[in-house]
Amino acid sequence: MADYAIPAGQPSASSGWASRWLARETSAALGNRGFVRPRYGEGCFADLPPTLVRLLTGRGGAGLVEGRYEKVVLLFVDAFGWRFFEPRRGHYDFLRYFDERGSARKITAQFPSTTAAHVTCMQTGLGPAQSGVFEWQYYEPAVDAIIKPLLWALGDSHERGSLALAPEQILPHGTIYQQLAAAGVPSYVFQPGAHFRSPYSQWTFRGAQLRPYRTLPAALASLRLLLDEVPGPAYFFLYFDGIDGVGHDHGPASLPIDAEIDAFLRNAERLFLRHVAGRHEDTLLLVTADHGMTAVDPATAIYIDAAFPECKRFMRRNKKGTIIAPGGSPRDMFLYIEDGQVDAARAFLAARLEGRAEVRRVDEMLAAGYFGPAPVAEAFPARAGELVILPYAGETVWWWGNGEYEQTFYGNHGGLTADEMETPLLACELGR
Repeated sequence: MADYAIPAGQPSASSGWASRWLARETSAALGNRGFVRPRYGEGCFADLPPTLVRLLTGRGGAGLVEGRYEKVVLLFVDAFGWRFFEPRRGHYDFLRYFDERGSARKITAQFPSTTAAHVTCMQTGLGPAQSGVFEWQYYEPAVDAIIKPLLWALGDSHERGSLALAPEQILPHGTIYQQLAAAGVPSYVFQPGAHFRSPYSQWTFRGAQLRPYRTLPAALASLRLLLDEVPGPAYFFLYFDGIDGVGHDHGPASLPIDAEIDAFLRNAERLFLRHVAGRHEDTLLLVTADHGMTAVDPATAIYIDAAFPECKRFMRRNKKGTIIAPGGSPRDMFLYIEDGQVDAARAFLAARLEGRAEVRRVDEMLAAGYFGPAPVAEAFPARAGELVILPYAGETVWWWGNGEYEQTFYGNHGGLTADEMETPLLACELGR
């Protein structure tokens, strides 16, 4: 299926306050097949939390956006990558507002290009290596098993909250909301109600006032009312996951995701921007995403334990003698390898995945800065394992097990392709 495309509109961000932006080039195509390296410190999602703190408190150095504001509103639109923003920017009033009265720039996601890495960063200010949370499935040495931190369960369980660990044992301790509160800035978080029931969310949202919502229109209307009511200073955060979910199910070039993006952009303009633009001096609106999405096909997925069963001889086992299943996803597959077998395992897999994926050493990628700046969380090396398989565009490589890991998505992310790594950061003042 051909990619959705509309003629791109022409941005007009050369005047007004947009000149305060840091003019840094953020495209960074490196490696094979157009892999994009995250630009930590030069235009990366990881630079957003310290930017927010500086915008609201004046503390810290230069960030992604210049200035100081009484209020900041951030719309975190899961999976709304540059591939979705660019062809629509001249066709929706919501997006045109930023081009005409603010600015829009391309930044990179962190690696992995996963929601886990980015929501953790957004709440704690820590990159993947610093927080130790880089995926929604990884090996946790504290329990010698794969865990699902969002569900707060072991890897083979679907029972929410069943993990026999307290959040403070394995999650970062501080939050951006606590940091802002200490500076006299309250925070308000809008998120689908179901997400708040996770111990992970309850821990990482400490310091914020929570506003669970059922539907996007209701959330946007409630945000608008709260922005009117709160005198400031204040930080408002709204997370929306509809585009990501539809993209997983139908693919990034599908009619359903086009409809979902259309609904978001029209609702954001009709129910929020139309009512607040020009009415809120000293208030900044930001819109960004954690990652984009690439098209994949369940029919072409490679399951290494089924296709190359000999690979199991390299896999590490837990204290019960069971092979430790991979962490990550079919776009960023983290493998736990026996001591002394890393190079042999890499050569074995690289030869069989040639033309479909790269096989890299995690320690080399960590040293090269792919997982973000130091300091590295003590548990991160054990959680991330020894090897990571990075499929090329359109490919997926995963684990079959007994069928419980079957890859059913038509759109996914986690890897280093441009469609996954390139995202927009939009900004405009609401007093204009």
